[in-house]
Amino acid sequence: MRPEDYYESVVSKWEEQYPSTGSMQGVWDFYIESGYLDPEASLIQLFEGVHWSKKRLLDLGCDTGFMLNFLCESFPGIEGYGVDINRSSIGKAKSLFPKHKFETFDGVALPFPDRYFDVVFVSAVVKHIRYEDRQQFYQEITRVSDSVVFIEVDSKQQKTESKQNWVFYLSHFEEEFRSNFKEISVTHEGGDILGYYRTNPY
Repeated sequence: MRPEDYYESVVSKWEEQYPSTGSMQGVWDFYIESGYLDPEASLIQLFEGVHWSKKRLLDLGCDTGFMLNFLCESFPGIEGYGVDINRSSIGKAKSLFPKHKFETFDGVALPFPDRYFDVVFVSAVVKHIRYEDRQQFYQEITRVSDSVVFIEVDSKQQKTESKQNWVFYLSHFEEEFRSNFKEISVTHEGGDILGYYRTNPY
């Protein structure tokens, strides 16, 4: 199945089944339940090395926009952009945070010009990307941004896992990210890898 068709086929599932959070506290509670001691501090630390020359941040998989809004408030003067394949979540994000720019995403092509962002934030998204689509996914991130921040559960091996009718495409993400981007800093918390990378090493 073509990538565009596959991700379109799961949109309704995301809209019907994904429990979007209704508050920033709900976001922090999720991280704490996952084993983070101080998720707010961990997130801020991840972005401290970003060089904000363009002053634009993209949250890829932004859900209802709470994390994007938190990051933009933490780094004043930054323009916030969010994309998600969940059209319902994007509608809520636009209503909650009209000062930021939100668009639906087809799972393949990011609707932005080359090198438009200083950094792309990708949290708990890559495990939803099929293995055969990963290189294209990483190439799109590289095309639109100077750097990327990933947060993802690191299973230490490549395997698919089914849970509550969802399929997760797990990987040894620390190795996978390092092989596709220039590693700047990496930490681990709650079973997750938290990494900051340059998209172009030159």
